[in-house]
Amino acid sequence: MATIPPVANYPISEDAFELVNLLQRVLTQVGDVFAANGVPLPTRQYWAVGTPAEDCAQVVVALSQLYLGGPGDAAAEPQRCEGVRSAVVNVYITRDYPIGEQGRAVAPERIIEASKWVAIDSWLLISSLKGFDWSAFGTPGAGVIATVNALPPNGGVQTTVMNLTLAVM
Repeated sequence: MATIPPVANYPISEDAFELVNLLQRVLTQVGDVFAANGVPLPTRQYWAVGTPAEDCAQVVVALSQLYLGGPGDAAAEPQRCEGVRSAVVNVYITRDYPIGEQGRAVAPERIIEASKWVAIDSWLLISSLKGFDWSAFGTPGAGVIATVNALPPNGGVQTTVMNLTLAVM
């Protein structure tokens, strides 16, 4: 097993942590939104780079892409290097999903109950976009772009994904 040296062991400039801080703020905001609405989230929660494995109930904020320009800027238009940059992150909420036993179909009531969680997760994520549109300084951001999708159930779990594009100042 590889040992990962702690970042704290090195004199890294605070400016280099802008993306780290953004990912943590998004994860914290998701937790705050769900807590304010009385909706429990899976206890396994983290942020990462790339697509996470959907192997258990969890909440993951994952960096997908960085680009030069504000959210929604046309990629074909030249941008000033010192301009706004945007991050594309995915918020994954994975919850348990019923599996039929011994080749039997899952009862419709169990499917509906599992689907209620996905519907609630989807609604809270898309309804909370204002909370994600802020700068590192606590001021309003440049706006966001977001979509929310439910992935098909797979292996006893189902995931709701919010694709979120926001400015990195």
